[in-house]
Amino acid sequence: MRDEPNFVASIAGASTNPSPPPVESPTIEQPLTVPEAWSETPQPQPQSPPRPRKRRKQHQRMMSRVLLVAIVVGFALYAAGTGGKLIGMVREGASARVVPAEGGSLLRAVAFEAALQGLPETASVETLRVAADRIDARVVVDGKVRLVRVTAKGLVTDLPAPESPTGKTVRFDPRAPARIVRAVTRRTGRGPASISHLSLDGTRWQLVFSDGAQFSADARGRDVRRG
Repeated sequence: MRDEPNFVASIAGASTNPSPPPVESPTIEQPLTVPEAWSETPQPQPQSPPRPRKRRKQHQRMMSRVLLVAIVVGFALYAAGTGGKLIGMVREGASARVVPAEGGSLLRAVAFEAALQGLPETASVETLRVAADRIDARVVVDGKVRLVRVTAKGLVTDLPAPESPTGKTVRFDPRAPARIVRAVTRRTGRGPASISHLSLDGTRWQLVFSDGAQFSADARGRDVRRG
């Protein structure tokens, strides 16, 4: 450590009078503020908004739709005069559910393929009817006949039928109905809205117009013929 001298050197002839004290500049008194943390009344803290429960709402919405479908099916059965057999049909496996849907006419290939997802996975199709707003299929599941309807909005009703299986099933191209509609409308100049339905029973499709005119095609939707 450096040693500091304990004396002050002076220069001869230099004034020994001490320098005048510095003059302090006037100051302005500032108001005393109290930090927020020391204030008596605490400031309310902002609350984060609650997170939306999308999954729960979607689940509730789906359950409501399924319940609505079941109610509609029940009333339809009663209106058809089969309401007394409703309980027995439920015991035998009658059901209603909702499947994803493309929307629009089922005569379009993409919508028809989506509607086919409403059929039971292990089902063998015996007959099939396709309209713009729904498909109706007679299928066989575990040796029992079932009547399945799938609407353009994705509503599915699956009812047991008392009939026995015919032993004949159909195989088809899911794009066949759209292919047939496109070929027939080009040939006749009529729009798809004038088509009543298409049906498949055996190896050929049958297209029927609202006025009764008919065309047929093979299972792939080709070889279109009048009548």
